[in-house]
Amino acid sequence: MYKVYVYKAALFALGAAMLTLGIIIVSQREILMTPLAYFAGAVLAIHGAKNLFEFIAHGGKLGQKRKEAKLVTALVNIGLAVLITTMPELSFMLAAYLLAAYLLFNGASKLADFIVAKLDRQPGHYLDLIAFLFYLVFVILLFTQGLRNDMFLIISGVYCILFGAEMLSDFVTLIVPQKIKNDMKRHIRISPPVFISTFMPLGTLRYVNEYISLNDEPPSFVGDDRSDGSPPDMEIMVHVSNNGSGKVGHLDLYIDGEVISYGNHDHASHRLFGVFGDGVMFTADKETYLEFSVTHDRQIVFSYGLRLSEEQLAEVRAEVAKLKSGAVPWQPPYQAACEQKGAGNVKLSDCHDYCSELWNGTHAKFFKFTEGKFKTYSILSTNCVLLTDSIVGKAGTDIVCISGIASPGIYYDYLERLYMTQKTMVISKTVYDRKSMRRLKKRKDE
Repeated sequence: MYKVYVYKAALFALGAAMLTLGIIIVSQREILMTPLAYFAGAVLAIHGAKNLFEFIAHGGKLGQKRKEAKLVTALVNIGLAVLITTMPELSFMLAAYLLAAYLLFNGASKLADFIVAKLDRQPGHYLDLIAFLFYLVFVILLFTQGLRNDMFLIISGVYCILFGAEMLSDFVTLIVPQKIKNDMKRHIRISPPVFISTFMPLGTLRYVNEYISLNDEPPSFVGDDRSDGSPPDMEIMVHVSNNGSGKVGHLDLYIDGEVISYGNHDHASHRLFGVFGDGVMFTADKETYLEFSVTHDRQIVFSYGLRLSEEQLAEVRAEVAKLKSGAVPWQPPYQAACEQKGAGNVKLSDCHDYCSELWNGTHAKFFKFTEGKFKTYSILSTNCVLLTDSIVGKAGTDIVCISGIASPGIYYDYLERLYMTQKTMVISKTVYDRKSMRRLKKRKDE
């Protein structure tokens, strides 16, 4: 229980610090440039020293890749600390250009959404064009010589204010319990920057693996299981692995006995190196799908259980039915070949796509959309996160993302915060890996 109090104190302290820092940055700006550079340099130096110490102290127990990552991180952080503290003006200029690149990336994602929505004849697509122009204005201002530092500090300060206020709001929710229906009002949530939140699940995965290598047992969770022995009404599952796109993660949900997932799974429809493609939704048995995910894909799955009211559950089920009504069955190449030629006459190795392997391992059912926003998949927006949120949002979650880029890490951060908070819809957290799946299978066989 003491860990929960530590979490509350840390939430309040960090929220107050971010809010105060944001106000000071906006009000003082140029005066703070050098002190902020020294502060950032000190933080990087401390983090680099920490990684260097862990590399020296625990190097013998860590894997080779993890050891190399510790050493590289330490050297990079210390090098950046020296650069920032010795050349603060140059550091701020580079930071402003990085912020401009980040905003331009967000703008490009909205422009892409506009083009896709226009081609798919979706209503309201001009809002994406307006968002693109909004980002573009800020990028131009950041590249304007006389405004660069001021704009960078103002944007950074406003973000700190909003993020700090969001954390203090979470703290208030912790100490002043409200009814669940009041907690679930949907509003805009200020998440960590997408370049940080995107890799939050990967960071947790590496922490779990490192903890096990040093302690021979998994770490304990800070929050409490509030399920009272009864299964949750719905689960949201965050998948992450150390391989390729698995580092960014994947999101899907489990409700009424089936997993519902969405992705760019039809390789034949990929466009622009897989950034776009036909949206494919599939449903699968939970246990079989988890077994495939942790063994075939070598993933760790963080599953958050949700308790819903009857009204919320009805809304969620209605949204699932609505999604399915706009979808038509689709077969991966291996499934289609097996049904046409017979399973004995087809080799899985002849089909080099994920869906064929998934169907072979789970016999999932696949669907494509004939119209609507999920007809075309977009890696930055119309992705697994948006489909999951379109369903879960009917229960009143407040994960509306203001950046325009939907990553599994943003949802992971949101669910983790709810899990740490009393009297919210998130009542449990389960981690599935190869060891836990073997234990579950063993108990089932007994």
